[in-house]
Amino acid sequence: MLPPASEANQQQNKVDALIEWMVDGARPAGNAVEIIEGICTRLLEADVAIDRFGLFIWTLHPNLMGRRFLWKAGAGVDRVDAPSQLFTTAVYTDNPLPHVIERQQSIRRHLEDPNCPQDYIIVSELREQGFTDYLAQPLIYLNGDTHVCTWSSATPGGFSERDLAILNRVRGPLARLTETYMLRLDATYLLSTYVGRNSGAQILDGKVHRGDGSTIDAVILFADLEGFTNLSNSVSGDALVRLLNDSFDCLVPSVMDHGGEILKFMGDGFFAIFPTNSDLTPSTQITAAITAVREGLASLTNANFQHKLGVRTAIHHGRFHYGNIGGGDRLDFTAIGPDVNLTARLVSAATELNCDHVLSETAAAFLPKLCEPVGTVSLKGFGEDQTVWQVSGP
Repeated sequence: MLPPASEANQQQNKVDALIEWMVDGARPAGNAVEIIEGICTRLLEADVAIDRFGLFIWTLHPNLMGRRFLWKAGAGVDRVDAPSQLFTTAVYTDNPLPHVIERQQSIRRHLEDPNCPQDYIIVSELREQGFTDYLAQPLIYLNGDTHVCTWSSATPGGFSERDLAILNRVRGPLARLTETYMLRLDATYLLSTYVGRNSGAQILDGKVHRGDGSTIDAVILFADLEGFTNLSNSVSGDALVRLLNDSFDCLVPSVMDHGGEILKFMGDGFFAIFPTNSDLTPSTQITAAITAVREGLASLTNANFQHKLGVRTAIHHGRFHYGNIGGGDRLDFTAIGPDVNLTARLVSAATELNCDHVLSETAAAFLPKLCEPVGTVSLKGFGEDQTVWQVSGP
């Protein structure tokens, strides 16, 4: 057995090594779960009495408030995405997190102490689970934004003064690691929200210069809300925006659920693609686009809106350039080419033929037993008349 002084020096060396590892970016850990596992495991090896760790970080996401990571000794790390509505529930308001964030100060509750305040829900919950001590710390970013981590111990007596000093020392590099992780996560969320999932991934991978991109094959879907222009002249702007958002809420999820990507919203419509390759054939993706349209229409039909709008759609399969275009410092990551133009023209042709959902002859050829021609039209910019098709049956 090592003498107490030598053992203390070894434990201190382990803490120093942990801090150095965190400051160096926690390499080669590749994700947040591995980093949290690494921090907690190294603290245990340094004889710090932790049995539970929570990390609460707020995100820039249209539907989520943030993300929670929860580590328990012997059980690993669990990750949960928290919806925006959580801000208004007692789970958030009656616990230490908002107070730690507002004051940027730590909160400790020594759970074994009979005089420990019962001021938070978590206090009684942890006591019932056999924990003896609880510490919530602010993680303060360089711009002043504050996130929270919590530590809990089940050791009799709770945290020692040494434990608390080490956890306070860990807090700084943990804030920097968390901030770096969140910058990447928020960038991913924002790019996916505003330019699309695959487009955002390409931008993060470095395709940020004008002309960067590639030629791809995909099924192209254009959707246009019917009756919107007339309605826009008779209702307020706020009501119109709500109606658009509600309508897109019915139509967009089914597109994404079936592997499509919304490239652009265009006022009262949107433009989506379903990429094709050796595994995702044109017939598979055309079927996916048709199914997405049908499910979206069913959702829109069943919705209880004050104003109901119809939908026209056009589906085509083709090849186009997928990448950056623009001027100066303003770029757009989008798809351009004759096949994109043809699909857009087909939406107008649907109105002319009194058929709300149409396919190009190219797309229909992949599903010959399911499609039937509905007429021939002249499309602006395309010399020969185009035969327009629809899916037969219901």
